[in-house]
This record gives sequence, structure tokens and C-alpha cells, in this order.
Amino acid sequence: MKIWFEALTGKQALLFHHIANYFESLGHETVFTTRKYDYVESNLKRLGRLKFYSIGEYGGASLKDKLIAGTQRILQLAEIMDKEAPDLLISLASPDATRTAFGLGIPVIQVNDTPHAKATAKLTLSLSNYLVHPEAIDSSAFIKMGAPEIITYKGVDEVLWIKLFQPDRKLLDRLDLEPYSYIVVRCEESKAAYFQDMYPNIIPGSTIIVDILDKLERKGIKLNVVAFPRYQEQTEILSNYSNVIVPDKSVDTSAVLYYAKVAMTGGGTMGREGALLGTPTIYTFPRELEVSTYVAKHGFPLYHFPDHENVASKIIQLLDVPRLDEQKRTNLLSKFETPLNGIKKAMHKLNLIE
Repeated sequence: MKIWFEALTGKQALLFHHIANYFESLGHETVFTTRKYDYVESNLKRLGRLKFYSIGEYGGASLKDKLIAGTQRILQLAEIMDKEAPDLLISLASPDATRTAFGLGIPVIQVNDTPHAKATAKLTLSLSNYLVHPEAIDSSAFIKMGAPEIITYKGVDEVLWIKLFQPDRKLLDRLDLEPYSYIVVRCEESKAAYFQDMYPNIIPGSTIIVDILDKLERKGIKLNVVAFPRYQEQTEILSNYSNVIVPDKSVDTSAVLYYAKVAMTGGGTMGREGALLGTPTIYTFPRELEVSTYVAKHGFPLYHFPDHENVASKIIQLLDVPRLDEQKRTNLLSKFETPLNGIKKAMHKLNLIE
């Protein structure tokens, strides 16, 4: 069997890399596609996936540009996948890959933990064969947008690679950092359609991290900051700060987060990742995320704080909060399933595996 994985973000690269590893260990073939965006290409290379198709790029903030970029990708994906002839597509709500797979008669399993991203959900759910999502999300949110048969699992996506993580300080040495002496920040997706709907007055490509850095400096916080921007504009803005380290290529974010004093993200993935690693973590996403609430309710140090004006003060408060005890963290993690559980069930229903 040949499985096609479409990885469009750094998180998806991590998630699908480890899922692919599992199926490759059973003798199955895999093929990866991606696009120029964020750290995804360098993430795949860092993970050892040197052979993948990088097709097109992110359309940016404009709806017209998103449409054109997606349409161009579909044309190229159609040619490539007609030759590759995969037996299955696994993606996280990629409109381009899903439309291509549907047109070529390739079954689709969608993994999705972002019901707030309604545009991509509407474009992909009705063309998929199965939807796999965490039990924390009410399935009705997806059903309203055309979901196919649904399979849930008891966990969150990030558990898949966090369970495999082994602490290693080598990366800190390369970044000239000492354990627990720095803060990690991840910029918000200010060009995303859902973000612009929620915050129409925020300039696409900007970031609230600037305000946070200025306030931390005024309050005398001298810690270094490791920043992970999403767009070139954010990178250029953050490069003006002498205490900010912006990795120029993909690094093991798990290692950086594990040894951080505090972490803060404008999205969800790195927030859950940090908390699952035991690091006190804030996420400022404009709405509470079901999967993040699920992680917090299970005892991990994850805090929702959408108040952009006062998030710097919240970060300062968390500097005094100890990280989660390692033995407790391991015990809590052991109770979670990963999306691989749901994917295998969907594949069995498709008669692709026994």
C-alpha cells in the first residue's frame, strides 16, 4: 500500500512523519507533499524526509491569492499523484490535496482538531471518507460542515510525538541557552482567514509579541526569548530585539519547550506541546480551544489567556510556577491515545489493513 501525506504546517510535518514511520515499519510506501510555508520544508528535512514534493506556496492574507495558490497546487498535484498512484490520502483538511484525491478516486482520511477553521473544513469534509478527531471536540461541529463517518480517540495530536520525546540539551548548546533561563514564544496566525474574521482590526503579518517584549523589558525581565514567527514580516519585526533568538531553520521545538521557563503561543499546537512537556504555557488564541481545555483538565499546565493587553503580566506570574513533576507527567501521558488509533480504525473500515 502507498499512503500519501499532505503536510502543510510544522505540526503536520511532525504528526504525519511519525504516522508514516509506523506504516513504513510494516512495509508500506509513503509519499509526502507540502508547500513553501513557515518551517514545514526544513522540518521535514530535519526529520530525515529528504524526498518530498514541495508544490506552490501559501496564498497569504488575500482571499483571491489563497484561491489562486490553491488552484495552481491542485493542477500540479493532479499530475504528480496520477503518476504516484497512492492508495490513500491522509491530511489535516488540505483543500488542495483533498480535491485532487477526490478527482483521482483516492480515498481520504482527514485528521482534524480545528473546527474553528471553517473554510478548510467545508472544502474538505464532504470529500473525505472518514474524519478522525480528538474526543474533546463535539462531533456536531464537524457534522454541520459536511463531515463523513467520524472516528474519535482519547487524546490530542501532539501526544504522538511527545510520548517519543527524550530530553537532550545539545540543541540548547547550539543556541547558547541554559535550561530554564529563557521564554519561548510562537506568533499568531494573523494572515489566517479565521484570525482575520475574529480580529479584523489587526494588520495581517503583524504580531502581539512586540507589545509583550516591550512590556517585559520595561518590567525588568532580562530573560532571553526564543521566537518562532509564522511569516517573513514577523521575522523582520522580531529581529530588531537583541534578546530574541529566531531559529533560521527547523529545530526540535520539543527540546526548546521542555527546557523553557515559560512558553506562550498565539495558536494551539505549541501550547499543548509545551504543557504536555511539563512547561507552564499560555495560549492567547481568541477563543478557547476544546483540545487545549482537554489537556488542561487532565492536569497539564496550560492556561488560556486571550487578553492581549495583559499577557505580559501573566507570563511574569508563571515564571514562579514550577514545571510539572516528571513522573506525574509520564503517568498522565500514558493515559492518552494518539490519532494513529483512529487512523488505523478508518483504514480497517476501508479494507486497507486487517
